[in-house]
This record gives sequence, C-alpha cells and structure tokens, in this order.
Amino acid sequence: MKKPSCIGLFAPVRSAACKRLVQGLKNAFDDGGIETREVSAAALESGDFAAPDLLLCLGGDGTMLAAAEAAARRGVILGGINMGHLGFLSACGRNEVEQLVQSLASGTYVVHRRAMLEVRACGADGCKVGNLALNEIALTRYQTGKMIDVDVEVDGCLLNRYHADGMLVATPTGSTAYSLSAGGPLVWPDAGVVCLTPVCPHSLTNRSVVLPDSVELTLRPKERRGRAEQSLIYSLDGRSTHPITLNEELRIRKATEELLLLALPRSDYAARLRAKLGW
Repeated sequence: MKKPSCIGLFAPVRSAACKRLVQGLKNAFDDGGIETREVSAAALESGDFAAPDLLLCLGGDGTMLAAAEAAARRGVILGGINMGHLGFLSACGRNEVEQLVQSLASGTYVVHRRAMLEVRACGADGCKVGNLALNEIALTRYQTGKMIDVDVEVDGCLLNRYHADGMLVATPTGSTAYSLSAGGPLVWPDAGVVCLTPVCPHSLTNRSVVLPDSVELTLRPKERRGRAEQSLIYSLDGRSTHPITLNEELRIRKATEELLLLALPRSDYAARLRAKLGW
C-alpha cells in the first residue's frame, strides 16, 4: 500500500492517557515524514474537514462508528487504536501502537472493504436523503418495552408481518454487534449478505433471515391493535436516532459507498473472534 502523506487523528475522549497517545503519535509520524492533523467530532458530523489519506480513531468501536459515515463518503481509510472494551473494528490495541506506526510508515498495512447500508425514510412527499450505517439499522418504539408491528418486504414482495420489540437489518460487519445480541448469526465480514433479525419476537418461529445484499428491504410500520401511536424511531449504528411515523416506510439497500478499514499485516479474523468472544 501507499504510505499516507497525511493522517487525521480523531480522539473525542480527552483523558490524560489519550492526550499522551495523541502527542506520541504526532511525534512518531512526524519522524516518519507523515503530516498529522486533529479532526473534531463536529467536523466529522458536518463533513467540513480537509480529508486526510487516513483517519485514525483513538477509542472503542463507538468512536469508529461515529467516524464511519464521513470516512466512507470521502473515501478515507479508517483505522482505530482500541482504548475501549471489545474493539472489533480497531486495527490494534495500545500495546501495538509501535507496530501500527511502522506499518503505516512502510506502507505494509492492509485495507479491507466493508459494506454499508443506505437507509431512506420515504413518505407521501418522497424520500429523505439517505444515511449510511456500518453495523445496522434498528427500528423500535421510542418508549422501551413496547412492541411494534412492521411489514417487511424483500424487493417489493411481503416476507412477513413481525410483532417484536424491534427489527434489525445488519451488515456482515454488524453481525457481531446488536444483531448478535438479538440472536442473529455470525457472518464473515466479506460475505455478500444482509441479516434481518427481529428483536424479542412474539412468535418463536420468527428467526433471523440471511439475504443477498443485492435486495432492497422495505420496513413499513403498522398500527398495533387499532392504536395509531406514532412514537417510533430508527437508529443507525446506535449513534443517531430519527423519528418515523406510520405514514412512512424505511427503504434499506447496500450503499454504493464502502468503508475502507485499516488492518495490520497478517491480521486474522478467526483469531479476532476467538479473542473478542472468549472462545
């Protein structure tokens, strides 16, 4: 791979340890002839930042998810140094920072392409601009503990009407996140599929369905037992929530954008599963 000429540093949690690591990275990359610049959360949210070759996140998976959409839309490689708990998406932990710096300076790093979902809320006035999700889209009630009724269509054909606490549509990357907690399958990251998983379904026969990622899914909320409550929301990667009414529907498909995810040389996904899931 090409040695990056500029690396953005995204460190939203400014603990003492994080500040020391940021300064250490700046010094190390400067010694290697690589420019660094800090990127704020506000800049990522607005998309108003000078795109570096690579954006390096200091934090956990949540930090990387916060940067994923902006990185994918700009074609920027996204990497992470895990300072949180699981760190499924991170390239390395804090004890491997020196190896990461050497890999980037020598151009021996690896980039994986991860599929994303495009989600559009559509109503009588048309469809809103699509948002991107790396892990999953979740449709739930705003008030927890309440069930939803939702019709799910695959390429315009009804699959099922679900009665559940919520509905998830997950990417292979997201199969180790919320979808796994809801009973969904583990999926290899480069498998060309999406996973449809009901959250706590009323019927025990309602299980996860694995579909090719070429389909378009439609989630259409319905009235529940004659009560036209409209307190439904959909969330993307657990980081942003949006209201949706019974007069709207969600259209979900594989996005044209992909996330370019940084990894160290000889990274082993099977070993990562064993380590992170305690196998």
